[in-house]
Amino acid sequence: LGNVIDPMLVIQGGKNQKVEPPYGADVLRLWVSAVDYSVDVSIGPNILKQIFESYRKLRNTMRYLVGNLHDFTPSKHGVPREDLPDLDQWMLTQLDNVKAEVDDAMANYQFYRASQALQRFAISDLSNFYLDIAKDRLYISAPD
Repeated sequence: LGNVIDPMLVIQGGKNQKVEPPYGADVLRLWVSAVDYSVDVSIGPNILKQIFESYRKLRNTMRYLVGNLHDFTPSKHGVPREDLPDLDQWMLTQLDNVKAEVDDAMANYQFYRASQALQRFAISDLSNFYLDIAKDRLYISAPD
C-alpha cells in the first residue's frame, strides 16, 4: 500500500544514507512514545528529522548532567531545598510539576503526553534556560 515505513529502514538507514540516514532504535522508540495512538499516526522523513533533533537535544542534556554529577554524593553534598537559591527552588518546583503531569499521563495511558512533557522540560526549561545559568555558577564557584 505504501503507507508504512520499514522500522529497519529507520534504524539502519537506506541504500542512500544521505537521503535515508540511519536514526537508530532510540529515535524510533522516541517517536513511538511521542505519538497519540488514538488518532491517525504520521511518520515520514521530516517527522523523523524532528524526532532525531529532539533525541539529540535530550541526549546532550543528559550527558551534561551525568558528566557533572559523577562525583556528587547526596549525603555529603546535598543541600536542604529551602537553603537553595531561588532559581534552584523554582526549577525543583518545575520538576515536581512535570513529574505530576507524567504520572497523570501514564496512569491514563497517554504516553505521548508524558513524552512531550519530559521533552519540553528537558529541552526548554532545563537545557535552554536553567543549565545556561547554572553553567556559570558551576565553573566560577568554589566546590563547597
